[in-house]
Amino acid sequence: MRLTALLLVLLAACATPKPSGESLAKSRLGEAEVRAAALARSGDYAGAARHYGEALRLATALDNADAIAANAINLSVVQQWLGRDAEARAALGAVLDDPRTPFSERRKLQAELRRAILDLSAGNVGAAAVWAGQADRRCAGACEYAATIVNVRAQVALESGKPAEAAQLAQSALERSRGPAGRTEAANALRTLGRARLAQGNPSSALEALKQALELDRELGDPRKILADLNDLSRAAEAAGDARAATDYKERGLAVSRAMNDGKSGPEMEALLRR
Repeated sequence: MRLTALLLVLLAACATPKPSGESLAKSRLGEAEVRAAALARSGDYAGAARHYGEALRLATALDNADAIAANAINLSVVQQWLGRDAEARAALGAVLDDPRTPFSERRKLQAELRRAILDLSAGNVGAAAVWAGQADRRCAGACEYAATIVNVRAQVALESGKPAEAAQLAQSALERSRGPAGRTEAANALRTLGRARLAQGNPSSALEALKQALELDRELGDPRKILADLNDLSRAAEAAGDARAATDYKERGLAVSRAMNDGKSGPEMEALLRR
């Protein structure tokens, strides 16, 4: 009886199929994506970049178009956060430079928009305008990224010396960003609106918009955006003739910058961001 039971166990074990190479690759892909996302949330962008790179390699080997695009775009984001603009652009090439892989319209739009943001941050305003225009045509004003696209166009206008157009576009982006899910784009729109009003010579109005942007970014807990808000607020306060407020904003910005460079997180960083 025991021999029969043992034989049945052995037969069951032998009958269990071994994982295929493809299923193992899929499992490793999922693990790499989860690990990369966790590292990005914790602020370990170098680690996130390594794991997104591994996920992109596995997705390419599996010929999984959606996973290729998703990981290429995420890799681009963390590479930019690391200050590696060339690597960030190269990551997007997996989507933008491949006409054969059947990427979805959504993924193509995401990649085009990400490239516009990259070029804008690098000062390539003309290229940013081209990529934002392509994303805008693909979106046709009715996609989930409509507010982001308008925000990028507003920043392009501002960098092109057109503050009135930038303010109008930023206001449009703000109106498209209503609701909790749009808080990030609402903050971006308010920041651009504040910068545009300052460029138009209206520092009081700029301060109003920038203070709203700072409150939203505090809620979101994004130190990079909070630093940008504080720097813009310092300039606006100085232009408004409030030297004390300008100095306070500047000192708070320096404290956040030092904390970011030192890799601080947790309660200490949170306290700085809430100041």
